[in-house]
Amino acid sequence: MAVLLIQMKLAVLRHSMTGRRAAQMITGALTGLALAGGLIVLAGRDHPIASLPFDLLGVGFALWTAGWLLGPALFGGGDETLRPEHFSLLSFTPRRLAVGLAGAAFVGVAPLVTLVAFSALVVVAVKAGFGAAATTVGVAAVALQLVVCVLASRLVTAVLGQVMRSKAGAALAALVSAAILAALHSSWVLSPLAQAALRTGFPAPFSAWVAALPSGWGLVAVRAAGQGQWPTVATALAGLAGLGVACWYGWAALLKRRLTTRRASGRPVRVASGRWATGPVTAVAARELRTWSRDLLRFHYLVFALCYALVFCLLPLAIGAPILLPWTGALFALWVAAVSANLYGEDGTELWGKMMIPGAARHDVRGRQLAWLLVTAPPTLALTVAAVALTGEFGLWPWLTALVPALLGGGAGVTVLVSVLRPVPMTDPHRRSGNLLENGTDFAQVLMVLILTAATAAPAFFAVRLGPAWAGPVVGLAGGLALAWLLGRLAATRLESSAPELLLHLRTGVSPRRRRPAPALDLARPHLPKPDLGVEKLGLMLAPAGRRAYVVASLTLCWVLLVAQGIVPALMLTTGQVTRSWFLALHLPQHLQWPTIIAMITLGLVLLTTGLGIGLYYLAKSRRAGIAPADGP
Repeated sequence: MAVLLIQMKLAVLRHSMTGRRAAQMITGALTGLALAGGLIVLAGRDHPIASLPFDLLGVGFALWTAGWLLGPALFGGGDETLRPEHFSLLSFTPRRLAVGLAGAAFVGVAPLVTLVAFSALVVVAVKAGFGAAATTVGVAAVALQLVVCVLASRLVTAVLGQVMRSKAGAALAALVSAAILAALHSSWVLSPLAQAALRTGFPAPFSAWVAALPSGWGLVAVRAAGQGQWPTVATALAGLAGLGVACWYGWAALLKRRLTTRRASGRPVRVASGRWATGPVTAVAARELRTWSRDLLRFHYLVFALCYALVFCLLPLAIGAPILLPWTGALFALWVAAVSANLYGEDGTELWGKMMIPGAARHDVRGRQLAWLLVTAPPTLALTVAAVALTGEFGLWPWLTALVPALLGGGAGVTVLVSVLRPVPMTDPHRRSGNLLENGTDFAQVLMVLILTAATAAPAFFAVRLGPAWAGPVVGLAGGLALAWLLGRLAATRLESSAPELLLHLRTGVSPRRRRPAPALDLARPHLPKPDLGVEKLGLMLAPAGRRAYVVASLTLCWVLLVAQGIVPALMLTTGQVTRSWFLALHLPQHLQWPTIIAMITLGLVLLTTGLGIGLYYLAKSRRAGIAPADGP
């Protein structure tokens, strides 16, 4: 059974290694091998403290294992090359099927790269001079850790697939994914602590915690073997083996549940009366508010935005720098706008009802804007007031009273406009399985709304920076209201003029601008193509390899220059709370600090605009050629 499924997976991978998918797989493999090589280099280097390589590998293995466990929550569903449902009608017991699928799970690029990364355990054993016995223990520990990672990933994916059918599960998944993403984006603030640890070693409690994690049990076994403590070696290896078996049994039980129970799309709920909805706009707003509170996908996105803002702004407190805390509310509003970029795509073919009512487009857009503000504005204001009160940074009120209204108004306008201009088709809500891992996220769409919403605050920023004290709040409030009204009007006009094409796109996933004829409508089709998570949404399948690499590199590095080396030190100099850390401008003489910050922001904007420009150019080129970005093998 296992051999047959392994052969099937190899055949699927072999036939899918073409075009865009092959480029994605090769890029992922090269990136993973580079990270794995970094771990091997850490294991083979000379360190001033004997325990430092083991601590560094412990942290590296913990992060690698966390990637296996939490990657599905971030990127949607894990490896589903062989779906269990394809074998549900065959005469296999769920446990036997789990054995075969477990064997097939070890076939692929990710397990191979992980094996290379974990081989650093053998390197550190040889480097430490522990002898052949410890090296043999390292080889066994590498194999066991790989087994634990793969099976634990399967178990966590199955568990999340079950719990994310409830609000509690959706909130938990949002907390995990937001914490990981925010920690990755703001981990630069911990660079002073990391530099001190490399010089003096990690604190003993931290080393103990790293060793106590299952990802550190292999290191414990190798060190114990080098010291002749064989009972500890046996305990650590047995713990890894037992954990792998437990993960397999848990996954097999959830696999049986998956194959023998009906997927619920959601439980019926009582419809609220909505007495305050006395007109068409407020009626739409009441409907949207119920959707935000009851739809698991919307609720998941809202909790994600809140958790991301809190983690991102609280993490600098680890080095005593509360510089980002007053901006928690503004960051929350920015991310709520980003995750609201696909309002019409999430609703799917429900657009049909609006097409039948004259004038409904304008009311629908305005109602969505009102509901978005009712959902976003109160938490934004509460977070802003609470953060300022806790930090005592009352001198930031001119900035906050200018930028927060501008972001709220800009977000209310940008979200509906982008949702109408660039919707991403999704399965209709009543046909979704309830498992949020099956609902992908369009990275390009989220990035676009983040940039556009942040750009709407530019007039308020310059008004505070260059004008009198009263100019910032006035420009921020007036600009926010004007942008919400103007962008909403543009969205309503676009919706009225292109509703049939938009409905076709939401039904079939076919862009109305493609030259080739659209396929016949299939109203019974249960699933639409999942949104892609890559810059391929920009049409880069036609770009040369060099320009494709430039787009990826520019859209990755621009945030370091724009935010970490530009905006953050600018805020520090503005507020007077200066923490040098790794900020280049703050290490220079005073007369060079602002020019360096301006240069960093300019360079970041250049990378951002050129990267997006190249991508949008090839997007237009692909559409002129009749190739949709979502197409491909």
